[in-house]
Amino acid sequence: MAQLDIDAARILVVGAKGQSGTMLRTVLTAIGLHRIVLIDEPRRALELLGTEHFDAVFVEGGTQLGDTSFALAVRHGAMLLNPMIPIFAVYDGARRTDVEKARDQGITDVICRPMSPKTVAAKLRAALIAPRPFIAAPAFFGPDRRAMERPWRGQDRRTRTPKKVKVTIDQG
Repeated sequence: MAQLDIDAARILVVGAKGQSGTMLRTVLTAIGLHRIVLIDEPRRALELLGTEHFDAVFVEGGTQLGDTSFALAVRHGAMLLNPMIPIFAVYDGARRTDVEKARDQGITDVICRPMSPKTVAAKLRAALIAPRPFIAAPAFFGPDRRAMERPWRGQDRRTRTPKKVKVTIDQG
């Protein structure tokens, strides 16, 4: 695995206010990141992404830009420097529907609180060192979520599995 120059990484944190912003900044500092920019207003964060270089974005889950999610605005923004920037959604408690919605909006990965520096560092390193290929389809633009192994050499995991399986126990 290539070594990540963590000191040089520039991180944008969007929408994390108060204690949640302080906690996220503490975790990012604990893994060696010191170039962290905190922005409360998503519209201002989008402007910054169009003028300044960042290596990754951490966004509070559910952050909206008008009637559009922040992630969709980043992925489809015409004036952005890097629409394929890794975006991590941070949730207090993410349900399966939250994770699926984030995935469909082009989020790179979801991080749930309480978070450990080890988990954040592992996800950030994976996104920066070995980024997933991006899919550009009419209804989706974001990282490929099919498999962690790239290129995928196994059977496609998206096949359906039966929800109920009948099990018989031999008592003989």
